[in-house]
Amino acid sequence: MARDPGSVRAQLLDAYESLLIEDGERAATVQAVAARAGVSKGGLLYHFGSKAALAAGLIERFGQLGAEDVEALRGADDIVETFLRTSAASGSPLDRVTVAIVRLAQAPTGAAARAAMQRLDDDYVAAIAERLGDEELAVAIVLLADGVYLRSALGALEPTRAHEEIEVLVRVARRLGA
Repeated sequence: MARDPGSVRAQLLDAYESLLIEDGERAATVQAVAARAGVSKGGLLYHFGSKAALAAGLIERFGQLGAEDVEALRGADDIVETFLRTSAASGSPLDRVTVAIVRLAQAPTGAAARAAMQRLDDDYVAAIAERLGDEELAVAIVLLADGVYLRSALGALEPTRAHEEIEVLVRVARRLGA
């Protein structure tokens, strides 16, 4: 799904994403999304027939951006170092949609979002394991990166220290055989 920022669908998904990030799944109603996007409720329902369809559209966006990230990772000279370094939250489109997907995943109806998150983790593990020849080590690298992402997304990993802490993780990964 190419992201056309001028399209109404993209505007609606952007609005939904922002509401999920800012206020959570309950607040991201069809009415609130339409208002945030500056379209009528009927206009939203024309593009997405329900709130579930909005969630499916956002999950599709997450999948596309994640797939692009995995492909870029596969092209890296040093896959482990690149993965760890790019795991710090930076406010990128993938970061934003990830936070929104996490908010969806926390809802009782979040099974599809949880499954999408697992698929992306599996794709990262597969890409790293393919290069390293060790799936267990790849899982460990992904879990290290999850910690980097979580701490940076929550503001617990200060940008000035992030570089130093990621250097430590890269050295640890090397000692593990990565």
